[in-house]
This record gives sequence, structure tokens and C-alpha cells, in this order.
Amino acid sequence: MARAEATVMSRNRAIAVWALVVVATLLLLVSSLTIWVKRQALDTDAWTNTSGQLLANDEIRGQLSIYLVDTLFNNTDANARIEQALPSDRAALAPVIAGALRNFAVQAAERLLATPQAQKLWEEANRRAHENLLKVLNGEKVRNFQTAEGSVVLDLSPVVGQLRDRLGLSGERLGPDAGKITILNSDQLDTAQTSLKVLKALTVIIVLLVLFLYALAIYLAAGDRRRILRAEAVSLVIVGVLLLVIQRIVGNHVVDSLIAADAERRAGHNAWLIGTELLRGIAIALIAYGLIILAGAWLAGPTRWATSARARLAPTFREQAWMIYAAVAAAFLLLLAWGPTPSTRTWFGILLLGSLLFFGVAMLHRQTVAEFPETRRV
Repeated sequence: MARAEATVMSRNRAIAVWALVVVATLLLLVSSLTIWVKRQALDTDAWTNTSGQLLANDEIRGQLSIYLVDTLFNNTDANARIEQALPSDRAALAPVIAGALRNFAVQAAERLLATPQAQKLWEEANRRAHENLLKVLNGEKVRNFQTAEGSVVLDLSPVVGQLRDRLGLSGERLGPDAGKITILNSDQLDTAQTSLKVLKALTVIIVLLVLFLYALAIYLAAGDRRRILRAEAVSLVIVGVLLLVIQRIVGNHVVDSLIAADAERRAGHNAWLIGTELLRGIAIALIAYGLIILAGAWLAGPTRWATSARARLAPTFREQAWMIYAAVAAAFLLLLAWGPTPSTRTWFGILLLGSLLFFGVAMLHRQTVAEFPETRRV
């Protein structure tokens, strides 16, 4: 029956249907990337949480320690202080002692950054910087961003101050820009604000367009809908795999092209993997959804095993359908409690996944009861 109905779809309609699937797949890839950028870069809690993970990484913490020590030594004349403390005939040893002190300072900085106090200062600095960044991008006025020289900065001066005190340099005054990393300059403001508006609009529009195109393709497929559904499920898996490739291969290429030193490159790779963990979660979710839809399409198919499975389910669907729906609901709640992917931790993802899951069960219920109307429990 399904094959007979499938022949009804004309060649032009078949081309249109497959074109919709291809376009929807490409847009799904784009929307996945925009969702990642939006959730990772435009959510203060996500930014702060990621910053904490960055500091917990040994390679990244080591490079940050070097930056803090360089900042401290560039703002304090260590050589001059050591020369003053040494006898005049030993003054030439000041650079050697300063070098040794720098190495000791890096180790001290690493120990400092591992303390809860420093980690709290680090996360608070990242939170303030991100909040200011969002305010600026949304057109709100932020202190010190009123002039052409204004900028949004990540202010690590409190951490530098703690390091200074630990090294016994508390008498040294830090420069006004010590430990401040510029995130956004005023001359980049217009471009950044425009990019934000485009990103916000595209994220919602593309997601809705993807769902519409997938639904339209199934609607136009007429008797060949199950095959199109399988193709759409495969497209989810393909996009998920592509996202994993982007996270690994493309990310490695970007980091290698931007960072020359091996030590800094290792830290850069770790930072990229931590920063793209959400992208990996989206990829895994798409692969899982695709496999679940494929399993559902198989269960609704004409194969002997699928037909036998539906025959076994028919009595329960006819007489106690609530048991199947309750079992699906329980499994869904367990999945939400586990929360393995980002979509299982947001209201939109939960609503979409739950709707698709129970719609699929309802369609299987309808098909099974119609196919086996007289089947009774043995």
C-alpha cells in the first residue's frame, strides 16, 4: 500500500521534497552554530561557569599565571629593588635573582589561582565584564564607555594585587591598566551591536524555518512520508557529526593558526574544547534525536520484526494504552533528571522533545490499533 501511494508523488514534487530536506539540513547546521554562540557568548551564567572551568584546567591556569607575573613585574621594578637590597659589589647579580624570583612567582601564582578566594575573584571579574559587555551591546550606558577611548575590560587587578602581596611587594603601586584585558573597544561597538541584533534574529527565525521545512517536506511527500522522515532523521545525525568535526578538526586548525608557542597552543586547545562543550552537547543531542526517530520509523515500517512488535503492542494499545503512555512519560522524566544534553535543560528543548516524543507514540498507537483491530491479549 505504501509503495503504491509513493508512486503518486510526481517527479517535480519529489525534487521539491528532497530540496526542502537538503535546505532544512543546511539551515539546521547554521542554526546549531548560532544557538551555541548565543547560549555560550550571550548568557552571563554560562560565560561565568565556563570561566571557572577554564581556570580549573592546569594548562590554562599555568598560562594565566605567567600573564599575571608578567603584569606584576612590568608594573614593579624588581631589578631596582633587588639592587638596592644587595651590597654594591653584588649589584650585578640583580638580574639573575630577578629571573629566579620570576620563576618562583609563577609557581606562587599557580598556587594562588588554585585557592577558592582567587577562583571567586576570577569568576566575579568575568561576570562583571560579561554584564558590561551585554549592556554595551544592547545600547545601555556603561561607566567608562562614554569616550572614544572607552572599552569593556576583564579586570584582573584584584588577583594581581593578591599576588603582589604574596610576593612581599605590597609597597609597590600597580599601574591603572595592570591586569586589565580589553574585550571590546569603542571603535568595534557598531559592528558588535549589529552582529548581536542579527544573531538574535537569526537564531529564532532559522530554528522555526527548519521545523517548517521539515514538516512541509513530510506533508508534500504524501505516501512516501516514512521514507522522508527517515531521511530527515539521517540529516540530524549528519549535522551532529559535522558539529563534532567542527569542534575538533576546525577548532584545532583555528587555534594552531592563531597561536605559535607550543605551551600557549596547548592551553588554547583546552580553552577551545571547554568553550565548545555546549556545541558538543548540541551535536550529541542531534545524533540521539536522529537515532530515536530512525527507531520510530523502523517500528512503524513494514518489516517482519516491526510488524511483529506492533502485533504484540496492539492489545495494550487497545485496552490499556495509558500504561504505554505512562511508561514513556516515566522514561522522559528520567531523561530530564539526567539532563545529558543542553536541550534537556531548557524549557524550549523540553517542550519540543516532549511534543515530538508523545506525538510519535500517538501516531504509533493509531497505526497499531488500525492495523490489528481484533488482536487480544493472550
